[in-house]
Amino acid sequence: MTVAPRSDRSWELFEHGLLVFEDAGSPSGPTRILVSRLELCTALGCSCRDVGLRAVSFEVENRDLDRAGLTNEGLHSKFASGDAMNARVDIDLGLVEPDEYEGRVPLSEEWTKRLRSQIDGELLELLHERWLRAKGMTSSPNTDWVSRGIGELVGWDEAHPDDRQDLYLDGKTVVSADDLYCVKPACTCNEVRVHFVPTKRGAPPVGSVRVRLPSGAVIATESKPANAPALDRLWKAFRARHRVAELLERRQKKMSELARLRAEERPATQPITSGQRVGRNDLCPCGSGKKYKRCCAT
Repeated sequence: MTVAPRSDRSWELFEHGLLVFEDAGSPSGPTRILVSRLELCTALGCSCRDVGLRAVSFEVENRDLDRAGLTNEGLHSKFASGDAMNARVDIDLGLVEPDEYEGRVPLSEEWTKRLRSQIDGELLELLHERWLRAKGMTSSPNTDWVSRGIGELVGWDEAHPDDRQDLYLDGKTVVSADDLYCVKPACTCNEVRVHFVPTKRGAPPVGSVRVRLPSGAVIATESKPANAPALDRLWKAFRARHRVAELLERRQKKMSELARLRAEERPATQPITSGQRVGRNDLCPCGSGKKYKRCCAT
């Protein structure tokens, strides 16, 4: 087996459950590799939201594990040894913590630091899929969201309740990032709003960032002045975790398709209605910043 991470990341997750991280040394020297086996909870009633890693570290030439003598049998033996290291990954927060429960050997400080810098949104999504599969669950979209007016926004989490929450730790506060989309299939505003809200019940939102697609450029940030520094920190963390334009554009297309399916499912006797009267020269309720007549009214 040859480990060949993409040039823009230093990890690779294989179908048989091995997660490999690379820490490249000098161009002429061997590559340091951390090979980890996923350990997934299968208890349906368990509320855990993490994935265990049983890991071994070694050096290889040209990323070739077979040439290094690390066949499947060899890896199995290393994972079973007392020297194998252990860690846990929170699939919502993306946190990596060494695991020394019941005398386990914790992941080294050096590798823990390396993994913390490399865990991204793509890997968290893949780990969440494995977590669901281990529990015999699947992620299915929902079109039965609360009826809302023309142009109002729907969060990805609301339409995909089985997906992982995109959580961030800001100091001691856990904050959820929810990307919001216009649910009118014909809307051409090409804007997405990323809204940051603490998970603590009753806590006020931090603020939101309006993003233009497909470029991913920021149109505006919206928050109270006192919350501006926190919003800036959270937006930087969001950009560090995700390829923003790629993620939001992919999700926008899926949300538009769900909105179309929902419109087809709704009986003709229950049209979507607006809770407020919007004048043609008023700002559009979808948050695009355009006049209603130039946006969702068309």
